[in-house]
Amino acid sequence: MSQHVLQPLLAPRSIVILIGDDPQDPLMLAFLASLSDVEKSAPVTLVGERLNTWTPFPIVATLDALTTSPDLAVLVGSVAKGSMAHVITQCGQAGIGSLLMMSWTDESPEVLHAALREHNVRLLGPNSFGVCRPKQGIFAWLGATQPLPGRLALLSQSGTVASALVDWATWQGIGFSQVVSMGTPVDVKPSQILDYLSTDFDSQAILMYLQGIGNPTRFLSSLRATGRSKPVAVVTEHSMGADERVLDAALSRTGAVRGRRLNDLIAAASVMTNARRVKEGSLLIIGNGAGPSELAAQRAMELDIELLIPDGALQKKLENTMAGRGGIGPVTTVWASCANDVFIDLAANALSHDECGAVLLTLSPTALLNIDSLYDLITRLHRTQKKLVMVCLLGGGNMTKLRTRINEAGIPTFRTPETAIEGFQFLVQFQRNQLLAKQSPDSHAFRFKIDVSKATKTLNQLRNERDNALREDLLKDVFALFHIHLTSRRQASHLLSAPIHLCVFQDTVFGPVMGLSLQGAHWHHQTEAVALPPLNTILAKDLIKRAFPGEESFELEGLLRNISTMVCELPDIESLALSDVRLHESGRVYAEVNVTLRSSVGMRRYEHLAIHPYPRQWVSELTLKNGDTATVRPVLPRDSGILADFVRGLSHETRYFRFLSNFSELTPRMLTSLSHIDYDREIALLAVIKRNDQDVLIGTARYIDNFDDQSCEFAIVLGDEYQGLGLASYLMRQLFRVAVDKGIRVMSGIVLSENKRMIDFCKRLGFSIKRDEDDLEQVIATITLTPKDSFD
Repeated sequence: MSQHVLQPLLAPRSIVILIGDDPQDPLMLAFLASLSDVEKSAPVTLVGERLNTWTPFPIVATLDALTTSPDLAVLVGSVAKGSMAHVITQCGQAGIGSLLMMSWTDESPEVLHAALREHNVRLLGPNSFGVCRPKQGIFAWLGATQPLPGRLALLSQSGTVASALVDWATWQGIGFSQVVSMGTPVDVKPSQILDYLSTDFDSQAILMYLQGIGNPTRFLSSLRATGRSKPVAVVTEHSMGADERVLDAALSRTGAVRGRRLNDLIAAASVMTNARRVKEGSLLIIGNGAGPSELAAQRAMELDIELLIPDGALQKKLENTMAGRGGIGPVTTVWASCANDVFIDLAANALSHDECGAVLLTLSPTALLNIDSLYDLITRLHRTQKKLVMVCLLGGGNMTKLRTRINEAGIPTFRTPETAIEGFQFLVQFQRNQLLAKQSPDSHAFRFKIDVSKATKTLNQLRNERDNALREDLLKDVFALFHIHLTSRRQASHLLSAPIHLCVFQDTVFGPVMGLSLQGAHWHHQTEAVALPPLNTILAKDLIKRAFPGEESFELEGLLRNISTMVCELPDIESLALSDVRLHESGRVYAEVNVTLRSSVGMRRYEHLAIHPYPRQWVSELTLKNGDTATVRPVLPRDSGILADFVRGLSHETRYFRFLSNFSELTPRMLTSLSHIDYDREIALLAVIKRNDQDVLIGTARYIDNFDDQSCEFAIVLGDEYQGLGLASYLMRQLFRVAVDKGIRVMSGIVLSENKRMIDFCKRLGFSIKRDEDDLEQVIATITLTPKDSFD
């Protein structure tokens, strides 16, 4: 893959600082003073008038005087009214493709966009607090504290929030791989920065503070792609215009976890880059005093976290270890006079039993607590256990130093018992959301051959005839097309424990939402569980579990899937309410139905959805020249196994030409990124044949968009024995069709100069070939995509 388009902006190798019109601007002077105090690996040059204060950086009068083109220009001073477009023009003419704007401008976004696109410049800001890349020595920001190097990325739309979090994390010994404080997102959006962080090896986990998300489909797509490969915690400013329940439901489908307060980000920061998965079993709290441990237990009760109550063999074992020096229970309290090894032995014995999934050691400073030996004992416990060990060390002084050392050893460490419990909840919620994020639900319309056009025609007729006063007979016909057979017989006996209410409504940010509650309870806002379509069985089960804990119903799961398909395929439905719903053994559904309609003229398929269904419309079959029949379909998460086998079976040359690297196996992270994709931002088409009733992958083509709404990068590879059979051309033409359908106009890809066969293949398909100026061993193949019929 080529360098990410935001690499020069977020990880620049060289920087110029545009002083602005006022050499005494306090913002600019504060920034230069901060920058002067840190060690830097990237060259820094000032551009503008001479300063009255000393600076260690060289200074030139204009950008024209630079001998090389730096990666990033930073505008930190004030500029004359209406001159930002001129600054952008100067950057473009100087070959600078990235601009970080810490000051403000009164120019309209439309004027800035026009200048940015004309000169091919990306802008972060205005009003940005800056960016940091500690490992590279990049500290172009206005925070009071320079972050330590680490594995945690921070993306914030508030500079003061970013500065406060970095200051706190530095005190805790937590470091950052990247800090990005966006300001006003005129050009570069949160989704684009997420896309960069998702592929950034140094960023193992991501914290986000958001005030707005822009395009919801694009944002969820980027967050989903990122959340599948690394932990993401999100705190938002209120609900950003969305229903609170809907925002939670949307984020849960991405694999990210939402927090309500900045403290939630603090708790998340302590576990994201260190913690192991939470195993089956409950949490046991062990402390050297009742007070802090009881506070932890109280917070656990508030968050509905199940604490372990030891009994049977485990209780006996813990009592023998305790030897009368404390009490056993969900809060296991050891006398403060006990030696350190008592706490560790209790934890080890508890973790050896299946019913214990994790332990929290809550320790307060006492004269009897041996801090030096405690570090050795805790780290040894962590190394010898596969289950989660968390530590809460209260107090300051030596306890602060111990917290830092334990955290650096890879053990989640906390300052208060409440944040420790919140960190544990984050892990539990993260694992649940990861399961939801792995789902690629279908709309089912293709699989069950539903006549969507007939349903649309009927709804149009209803809308035109009665001004939304819908005829019951025609409405029944529409439901029947989606395998929902309504009946007017209201039987007292039915399959659910109580009548339910099922609805579809429009959220102002995320579009169509499904709600589920007991009949009558939907009038109380908090009692209704919600989910975003599309749904599959796992997602339907999750919705039922949240609405009716303990209820299981195969028939209700089927109804939810069918309603989901209606919502996906019929954007004409503005709202839908099924009241007093009763499911009969005959398979029929009694409900009082209320529907309102709207016009969907001009909408692309699934454009109304925040989460796109599995794109079954691109499933096709191809008969190869050797007589084999291949199914060509978009990738699914379950395809990681056949992808691993496919790459393993490639010849050394084919593997090198595709990945531009020498390796024999895909890493787990690579497999995740190749098989767990979001279909809004990328597509991967697999050509699969059957061998002994097993799927065998024989070729794949994919593209990923460049987040500029008009271009993408492609790659294609075939198994060695399936080259020359017509498969490559077919895969590429299908890829063209998908890209055009998404509105992409330009497709490009990197090809090694020695790969003559691939270069000739691209030329036959209409690609232009030019040498890569940044790497003479590569060429860039580019094609302008035309209407679909030109690909036949």
